[in-house]
Amino acid sequence: MYSVIAWAIIALSVFSCKSDKADRPNILFIIADDMGAWALSAESDLNAYTPHLDRLASEGIVFTQFFSNSANCSPSRACLITGRYPSETGITDVLGRAEVEGLPTDMITFPEALSSEGYRTAFIGKWHLGEHEREYWPDSRGYEKFAGFSEKGAQSLSPTIIVDGQWQTFEGAYTSDLLADFAISFIGEMHPSKTGDPFLLSLHFWAPHANTGFPDGMEPQHGGRSWLPLKDVDLLTWDTLKVRFPDPDFPNLDTLTLDRMIREYHASVHSVDRNVGRVLDYLETEGLLENTIVVFTSDHGYMSGHNGLWHKGRGWWMTFDQHDPAGVYGNRRINVFDHSLRTPCIVHWPKGLPAPDRLHNPLSFVDWFPTLIDMTGLQARPEWQLRGKSFYPLMQKKNVERDTDVYAEFTHLRSIRTKEWKLVLDFSADALHEFYHIAGDPEEKRNLFASDQPEHQEVKRELRKRIIKKMELLNDPLLLNWKAENNL
Repeated sequence: MYSVIAWAIIALSVFSCKSDKADRPNILFIIADDMGAWALSAESDLNAYTPHLDRLASEGIVFTQFFSNSANCSPSRACLITGRYPSETGITDVLGRAEVEGLPTDMITFPEALSSEGYRTAFIGKWHLGEHEREYWPDSRGYEKFAGFSEKGAQSLSPTIIVDGQWQTFEGAYTSDLLADFAISFIGEMHPSKTGDPFLLSLHFWAPHANTGFPDGMEPQHGGRSWLPLKDVDLLTWDTLKVRFPDPDFPNLDTLTLDRMIREYHASVHSVDRNVGRVLDYLETEGLLENTIVVFTSDHGYMSGHNGLWHKGRGWWMTFDQHDPAGVYGNRRINVFDHSLRTPCIVHWPKGLPAPDRLHNPLSFVDWFPTLIDMTGLQARPEWQLRGKSFYPLMQKKNVERDTDVYAEFTHLRSIRTKEWKLVLDFSADALHEFYHIAGDPEEKRNLFASDQPEHQEVKRELRKRIIKKMELLNDPLLLNWKAENNL
């Protein structure tokens, strides 16, 4: 009798595990490259046209105040995948400038966590967390399959990418289309009805990053970055568009170059939007859309004439002489402006979320890892040292208390942003500190750091304490070196 009961319990347990596993949602995590939150037409940008992402937003949950914790590719991607800050991963700048060769192998990543719980995993697109050594590649960091670029993609047509561990050139293929093709192929291969397992697919587009390489004979004949060549279907909308500049009165603004770059940039965004639509259509056709968590975001923000700059944390001046008209920052502007940090963020999961909704809670990349674990019904482990907090309860409309500060790091800058204020401490020899009243100056045009108003002095003191406290918690080498240099 005992053995019969015991086997019954075991059988019930096995069935329960299989049932729980079968009910777990799939995850499609889509990241654009260099896409500011303003580049969605759902955000009312008059230059933008993103119908597929707008539809996703209208049916899902949109976060209007989502920030990367750094203002460049490698540090923000490392932060997102580990739930740890850049000073902890050792990647506080783009790889090649950072002191490490890749994401430290002793740090857990969210694909490793999900893979260990039965998820089938694949990475498609731009990685940028370690190029030269195989131990840093995606298929060594939790992904079973990898097709894409170990560092950066370089060009929008005829890219050379890694497939099955080997570099291959796809002549005549547009990069965004090619990556979407690989994504659709993976979904078909790893369909839960075939494998019995849920899947995680990370689809990281190269676009709308400007090209750093071009097919032979297609090099641009003008100055400044280019996003060409692109498909006619992606260029069509902007051929006759009257471009609106975000900061038209900025001194010495090179309007001709900016006009061209804005047109090309939005056409590149459209190539992402169009291919997101293709992948979503395939999910729907396969009956997978209902129980797939679809995330759309970018690796950080972007500027396209904002504050007289283009690019991101290492901004270039959009002026005729390519220098700061005020004579303070020279030809580059290292920054953690909101436009360099704020990303589009849409979460779509028909089976698991009340939708649609727009949420304005300040959130950041360190929150992704705990949120994905939470949404899949798994448990985070203390040894992962996740710095963020799940925002799944917010999406479920639960009344929960959260810290609203956003902490960011980029090279020698450390910043903290509240709903009303932002303080940026510059730990370089230049000590070009910044202080903005975000509530009254969202474009961060008036640096109040030198203000002697009592209110400003008090807020600066408080925010400085918070930055130092965070740096101490993280054992930030920048703070340790600064204290040593100042005999503190």
